[in-house]
Amino acid sequence: MTLVAERPAGGAPRPWTFPTFRRLEVAGGRVLAAHLPGRPLAVVQLVVDAGAMSEPAGQQGVAELVVQALSEGAGDRDAYAFAVAGERLGASWLASADWDSLRCGFEVPVGDLAAATDLLADAVRRPRLEAATLARLRDERIDEIRVEQSQPASRAMIAFTDAVFSDTSRYAVSEGGSLESVAAITDADVATFHAGRLGPATATLVVVGDLAEVDVEDLGRRVFDGWTAEPSAAVPAPVVAARASGRRVLIVDRPGSVQSILVCGHPGPRRDIPDYVAMTTMAMVLGGMFTSRLNLKLREEKGYAYGAFGGFDTRRDGGVFVARAAVQSEVTVPALADLVHEIVRTHDHGVQADELEQARSYRAGVFPISFAGTGSVASGLADLVTHGFPDDHFDRLRASILEVTKPELDQAASTRLTPDDLLTVVVGDAAQFATELQDAGLGPVEIVPDGD
Repeated sequence: MTLVAERPAGGAPRPWTFPTFRRLEVAGGRVLAAHLPGRPLAVVQLVVDAGAMSEPAGQQGVAELVVQALSEGAGDRDAYAFAVAGERLGASWLASADWDSLRCGFEVPVGDLAAATDLLADAVRRPRLEAATLARLRDERIDEIRVEQSQPASRAMIAFTDAVFSDTSRYAVSEGGSLESVAAITDADVATFHAGRLGPATATLVVVGDLAEVDVEDLGRRVFDGWTAEPSAAVPAPVVAARASGRRVLIVDRPGSVQSILVCGHPGPRRDIPDYVAMTTMAMVLGGMFTSRLNLKLREEKGYAYGAFGGFDTRRDGGVFVARAAVQSEVTVPALADLVHEIVRTHDHGVQADELEQARSYRAGVFPISFAGTGSVASGLADLVTHGFPDDHFDRLRASILEVTKPELDQAASTRLTPDDLLTVVVGDAAQFATELQDAGLGPVEIVPDGD
């Protein structure tokens, strides 16, 4: 065995480009297709402009109910028959609804793409939306929300989003809705949202896999030909306003808790900002890597937490910056003070050259890995659709990561971080730290019971 005295240096980033893909117009619909030679598993997915931000006022969570209902019986098949039909193809149903889009489809062997596409077409065009099924899905979603509210980390994020955004902002409620909003959604609301948001005008078919022997236009026709739904392509202008400015601290009191969940942040920008790469690379230095400032301070130096993280969640219409950690109750205040200090330090003084190099090297290195699978390429194409990015978006994004400079990160830190407006949520036993926290100078402190 040979020992080395110095760590081997990393090499220069290798050239990389996002897989080539085609855009087609088929039967009145849009299709994006990427041929990945040698990939026996394919993905066929419909990407629809029907995310949470397109929901009618008072119906938060209806998009989630719709996407869950699509596979619960469609056309001539009930839920059982739909599931069996997919299993016979060796297909896995994939469906989700986030802030900006609804996505559904199958991962399936390439040879069964056509049959899987027929199932997908049935699901989006002819879902049964039966009353008993919708009642069950509604109850299941309510149970999920109750479980989320019972978990300290989820409870902290629910309290954070509610407190950081105004009552009129859709972002004040999670994309899956609240107990009250989901309980109030009617069968008619689900049917109306489906009819009003799903159709050729708002949907794009994404196909990825070894397509050498696949008639992609035929797949497009199977989905779009004869689909007469005419959803409105326009939705009301979203409201993403913050609730208030200035520092605030909210304690969600959980008597007897031995840990405190710390969440600290403020509203953030939308996805299509010009300094996105500089901002997100700066955020990696602050809280996005194992060697980030937050993790080194709270985990490695102080031993307060197993990990501390921070970053921006950017969406089509807005977003948030959030830093978070879980610590023992007795170190709640010093840990929170250190977390805030690192945010302020980054805002005031920017980053160091070696920190930039670590973040840049890491991001550029994992970028190709993040698009190594068929599903991840399909997700990338879905992002192009959702955000209206150009075809060379991912190539230019990686190039920008490799070229971003320290002054650009410093500028992003000074403009995108707003430490004077930090909202802090602490979920824990208020009796153990509330007085100390009030004296810490991190902002006015409000205590609410866990059930609020």
